[in-house]
Parts: sequence; C-alpha cells; structure tokens
Amino acid sequence: MSHISKKCCCILKQEIKMKRTIKHTLYIISFLLSANLFAQKSPKVSVVADTTAIRIGEQIKLRLLTETDTLSFVDFPEPSSLGDFEVVETSPVDTLTVKPVRRLKKDYYITKWDSGQYVIPPINIKINDSIFTTDSLQVAVKSVAVDTIKQALYGFKEVIDAKGNDATQIKPKEFNWWWLLGLLLLILLFFFLRKKRKEYIEKHKPLSPYEKAMQSLSKLKKDDSLLQTAIDKYYLQLTDILKDYLENELHFSAKEKISSQLLSDLKAYRFENGKYFDAETLQRLQQTFQRADLAKFAQMRPLTEEVTADFAAIQGVIDESHQVISSIEDENAEQLAAIQADRRRNRRIVYGFIAAVVLAFFIAGAYGYIFLDKKGALNNLGENISIPEWVYNEYGGSPAVGITTPHILNSYKISDFIKDEKTRKQLAAFDEISVYADNNIVKGYAIMELNLDFKKELEDAGKIAPLMISGMLQQVNATDIKIEQEELENGVRYYGHFTSDFGPFHKKKVYAFDSKIFSNKTGMRMVIGIHYQGNNDSKQLIDRVISSIELVK
Repeated sequence: MSHISKKCCCILKQEIKMKRTIKHTLYIISFLLSANLFAQKSPKVSVVADTTAIRIGEQIKLRLLTETDTLSFVDFPEPSSLGDFEVVETSPVDTLTVKPVRRLKKDYYITKWDSGQYVIPPINIKINDSIFTTDSLQVAVKSVAVDTIKQALYGFKEVIDAKGNDATQIKPKEFNWWWLLGLLLLILLFFFLRKKRKEYIEKHKPLSPYEKAMQSLSKLKKDDSLLQTAIDKYYLQLTDILKDYLENELHFSAKEKISSQLLSDLKAYRFENGKYFDAETLQRLQQTFQRADLAKFAQMRPLTEEVTADFAAIQGVIDESHQVISSIEDENAEQLAAIQADRRRNRRIVYGFIAAVVLAFFIAGAYGYIFLDKKGALNNLGENISIPEWVYNEYGGSPAVGITTPHILNSYKISDFIKDEKTRKQLAAFDEISVYADNNIVKGYAIMELNLDFKKELEDAGKIAPLMISGMLQQVNATDIKIEQEELENGVRYYGHFTSDFGPFHKKKVYAFDSKIFSNKTGMRMVIGIHYQGNNDSKQLIDRVISSIELVK
C-alpha cells in the first residue's frame, strides 16, 4: 500500500511540475505577444498647454509629446510663429527611453500682444516618413485692467511753440566757454613746448669735426690779443686746430707727431676714393709749419702777410679734406641707395612668391575640401545630427550591441589603437577582441564599440571598465583624465573629460566623452563617444548615439 501511495505522489508531483511549466510558457508567450503588439503600435503625438488664459504679453508653455519605438526618427518643427502667436523660445528635445518605448518632449514658449480669443493651430511632427498632427487649442488673451480710481489719469499737455517766449518752455542749457578757453590754452602750451624742444635740440646738437674746426678758426681769427702779445700761442692753437680735425675726421694720430712727421704722413695719406692731398696745398702747409716752429721755439715774429697766409694754408687743408670726404660720403650714399633698392626689389619678389604660394595653397585647400565633401568625408555635423538617414547596426557576437550612428562603424584591429607593448601583453587575458569605430576628428567626434570575451570567468568584471577606459584614452596621449560613473538599469555609464593633442595640427584641447558598458562574468561590451568639449553639435551627435545603445541577446 505504501508503494502505491508513493507512486501516486510521484505522478502528482510530475503533473504539478508540468502545469507550472505550461503556465510559465504561457506567461512568456503572452509577454512576447504583448511586446510585439506594442512594438508594432503606431506612434502617438499630443500637445499640452500650461494655461489657456493669459494677459497680453504673458507666455504660454506649450509641450509637444511623442511616443515611438527606439528606432524611429522624430523631427520636431522650429517655427517662428504658431498661428497668431509668436514663438519666443524653444527648449531642447528631452528623451525618456523605457524599452521598447521612447518618449520625447519639446517645450515651446509662445505669447500674444493683442487681446481676444485665438486658436493655436495643429502642429505637424515628422516621424520617420509620416506626418502626425496634434490637436488645436483655444486660448483667451485678456487686456490689462487699469484702476482709474487709485491712479489719476491726465489729459494731453498743450503744444509749446519752440520759438515763443512761454515761461513753461524748456530753456536750453547755457553754453560754458571756460572749457573751450582751457582747451585753447592747452593747444598754445603744446606748440610753445614743441618749439622750445626744437630749439633745445638744435642748440645742443653735436657739431661735426669740420664744424668744430671752422668754429675754432673763426674764434682764433677774431682774437687779436694773441697776435700782439703771444705769437707762439697763436701758432700753437692754429696747428692744434688742424691736428684735432685730422684726428677726428681722418682718424689717424697727429698730436704726438712733430711737424715734419705730420707733413710726411699727410703727403702719404690716401683717401678711400684714391685721392691724395694737393701738392700745392701741402707746400703752403710746409711753410706754415716752419714759421710755426720758429715762432714757438725761436720767438721769431712773422710778418702780418705771412700770418694771414699761414691761417689760409691751415684752413685750405681742412677744406680740401672735408670736400674729399663729403664726395666719398655722397658716393657711399648712392651705393647704399642702390643696394637698398635692390633689397626692396628682392623683397617684393619674395613677398610676391609667398603670396602666390599661399593663394595656391588656399585654392588647392578649397578644391580639396569640395572634393572630400562630395565624397562624404567632411559631412556637416548639423546635417549628421538632423538627417533621418542614420543607420542601425549590431556589432559583436552574442550578445551583440545595437547602435544607431550617422555611418556604419568600420572594423579595426586592436593593434591599430594600442601602441605600447605592455598594454598589448595585457590583452592576452582576453579570448577575443573586436573593435568598430567611426573616427573623424575633423568632424569633431569619434565613436568606438569594443567587444571583449574573457578566457576565464571574472567575478568583478565591471571593476576593470574604468581601467579599460583610462587605458584607451592614454593611447591618444590623454592627460588630466576625469571619470564619473552612473548606474543604469542594465549597464553602467562612464563619462567625463580629458586633455589631448590627437586632433588636427596636434594642438592640445579638452575633450568630453560618454560611454555605456555592459558586462558579466564572461565578457564586456563597451561603447564610447568622444567630442570637443563645448561643441554643441558634436555633443548632440554623441548624446544621440549613446541614447540609442541597446544590448541584443
């Protein structure tokens, strides 16, 4: 009897277990059917206003709501007016995704400056290739009431004749002449000080050796006292004037030489242009030196005619040397002017060549830009964000990652991204690695999808995600890396910023990044997007890519 009861119990348990299995299967099938039916449900659009009665000039917050699947493209309009209402401001699109449903909302702030009853017309929203229309709303715009009891109202004032003498007429402000007088005095002071400055500069202008010599000769000629009392001092000063000039102008020693040595040096002196002193001038100078020596050492007094001839001989030597030197300076000035003209001509040729090269470079760059743009290599970021031709694709093995991107991601080898040998050795811990990317820093963004399959099961696989992100960023010379973490429903989000020079021209810039990571004991799926920090277009693009990520099992 006990044997039969045991057998009955076993049969009963199997029946109960089978019923539970059938029940669970029915639950799963009903859930899949409901999900499938929901996924196939048509999109919904609606409009909500925070109020339907305003005063003139007040604003209405109009919110457009859409409910679609995660793969649909929604295009909200950007009108400047809605019927009789003026659009003051619009907000960015806000996204709330609860798979398989994606809800979008966008706010419009509108106003009206005339009172009355108005209708906000239906608004068209493009979803994929279809147009969906919202309901119209009726709004009352009221005028602002004025309390005439608490605040008195006044009539119009009488018109005042501008040319009349009415006491109520506003008189023009009296013109103050004192500031004009002060300005005139400042101008006069400026010109006076300028004139004094010129006089001071002219007075203290350094004299040339020739001017000094002529000035000294003129002073000696006017001084008759030496001729009467000290003829030796007269001749001493006369010869010293010549020696000072020769030293300062011709730059050879003269003061320490006796008359015969100085005369011999002057006979042999050759100017830069090859000229020598005139023989007749040197003959008169020799006679002057002889009489000067007799006057200084033998106290002999020359005749007045001889003194005049000696003065003229000294002046003649100074004048002759000055004329030769002036002609040499004129020749040098002409040569310098010719050299400068040649240099200016050469500079014009060089500048013209540089301008031609720069112009050719810009023309080539423009044609190159047009060519690359036609090839699709330089797509405009704004178009990348707004066009509906984004593509959805799944990357990696099981499980795969589904992403909606502007372009299909290209497959790369991990060695294309990892530079140092140490990191490559660390990758030996993974069974399989695949990389997909759309890397174009010229556009201002980069997208990378990384699939990692472990050789052995890891209990804390999620902990290596920040290290993986940091290691990947260091491959592009990233510094000042800041990583923040946010737990998601079925994954982890890592975001932050870093500094790097891996962009065009290798200039250091600050980049922002955002990522979504799915991990378990056997592997990891990682999607990371990078863009210039502060670039709103590239940020919107990366935000849209990250929000479209889903794990496909």
